[in-house]
Amino acid sequence: MTHTSLYTRLRIAPNPNTPAATLTRLAADTCIRVRMQVAANPNTPAATLTTLASDTDDGVRYQVAGNPNTPAATLTRLAADADYEVRYQVAGNPSTPADTLTTLAADTDYSVRRRIARNPNTPTTVIQMLTTDPSSFVAQAATTIGRGNCLHRYATTLPEPQRGHAQLLIDAGFPGWPTELATVLDSQGIAPHPRNRRPQRIHHW
Repeated sequence: MTHTSLYTRLRIAPNPNTPAATLTRLAADTCIRVRMQVAANPNTPAATLTTLASDTDDGVRYQVAGNPNTPAATLTRLAADADYEVRYQVAGNPSTPADTLTTLAADTDYSVRRRIARNPNTPTTVIQMLTTDPSSFVAQAATTIGRGNCLHRYATTLPEPQRGHAQLLIDAGFPGWPTELATVLDSQGIAPHPRNRRPQRIHHW
């Protein structure tokens, strides 16, 4: 699409209604911003995302790593990327395989490990391991998730309206601790911790 202006390409690339064939052509665009938008587009074909996963620009790979349509094998490859922000995206992707999440739980960057703790597909055993992570940010995140999983399981055993009340507590961030729930948490060695913000990527065009 070399005959199309950059402005137009930047409008087409992120549009979820853009045909897959057009997105595949735009994946070879000379403009990094266009390729980044293609990599983030939910309509981009899996094969095209796999190609973009080898892009020389880390911003493009970052977007591929965060796209839930990226194939599992490609996410596993990106889990070894030299850029920790790419690995951070893989750690939070709902399509990342459990074994890859397990591997990333030992990442050298704490923000990657913290995001592993928050991925709903991370094995329970891995989350439990992360509760003792050297980084307090990781340990707190893992503890919060472990506590939430415990509460969800416990809530499903309750009759109504107690079940609904327990769910409200979970959704509200656990502002109160009924005796029964506290007992379950204590039995699993899980204590309340404050929530933490996740790091935000800053793009430089």
